[in-house]
Amino acid sequence: MNYINTTTPNILLQKTLKRKIHFSGVGVHSGRAVSMSIEPAEADYGIVFERTDLKNNNFIKAVIDNVVDSRLCTKIANSSGNFVATIEHLMAALSALGIDNAIVKTNSSELPALDGSSNEYVKKILDSGIKALNKRKKIFKILKKVKVKSGDRFISISPSNTLSINISINYPKTIIGYSEYFYTHTQDNFINNLSKARTYTLYEDIEKMRTAGLAIGGNLNNAIVVDKYKILNPDGLRLEKEFVKHKTLDCIGDFYLLGMQLVGNIDCFAPGHNLNQQLVREVLKNKNNYSIEDILPENNNDKFHDLIDNNNASTHITCVA
Repeated sequence: MNYINTTTPNILLQKTLKRKIHFSGVGVHSGRAVSMSIEPAEADYGIVFERTDLKNNNFIKAVIDNVVDSRLCTKIANSSGNFVATIEHLMAALSALGIDNAIVKTNSSELPALDGSSNEYVKKILDSGIKALNKRKKIFKILKKVKVKSGDRFISISPSNTLSINISINYPKTIIGYSEYFYTHTQDNFINNLSKARTYTLYEDIEKMRTAGLAIGGNLNNAIVVDKYKILNPDGLRLEKEFVKHKTLDCIGDFYLLGMQLVGNIDCFAPGHNLNQQLVREVLKNKNNYSIEDILPENNNDKFHDLIDNNNASTHITCVA
């Protein structure tokens, strides 16, 4: 990430929350009630989920090697097979707010759907406050172009000094139609343009999903439902281009499974969790594709600095992620 602090040229440090925060709701796929919390963690801990309903082998680290399923959500599991699903909206919020380390405690195998976006996560994390830790932040910088395809769907990444996403989707014969969006990953851009974008589904697919044991807890409070040329949610859309923006949000969450901020230029058509994760794995196959770097202002021309200071977010800080 390219961070420019207009006041203090200090090293960009790892971050965690200042205080524990709580959430409750229903899993969009399981339909089960969920209680969860996010708590501060030490430097280099990463993002780790703890299944409090299990007594043993109940810690699962949010890294790409632990992904076990990507049907309609991202599911991670540990070596004992214990898993947690639908983590992508939380992961996107943590990425955007620069949270490197946190322990996420949940009493269920799925995170709560909340309103189907990252908005509540963002609000509560900012209310908690964000604390700098005494350890340098690392970035995952792309050095060579990498591309993966599935039919006419594709996603590629190429070198850049920011994380940007040029994305398009197409749902012919629906109100969604063809939509495209260009996003540069910054805290402000995420909060203002992506965090409120909700997950969506086609009405015609609901029965098939529920037959497969998915979307049991889905409803108009946690998803946009599209019936051909009609949006069934009484209040309609929250955002212009909300559909493609939610796809962008999912990309951000999946890319954070690298365990650090990704720096590269993404170009994609009709991405999904599986394709996002395929790209990450393809990049990792060859160490010549990337470098992992400490962010040091004295040796980086782009001046990577703090996104959030020790007290909280500052209006003096510009982040170009």
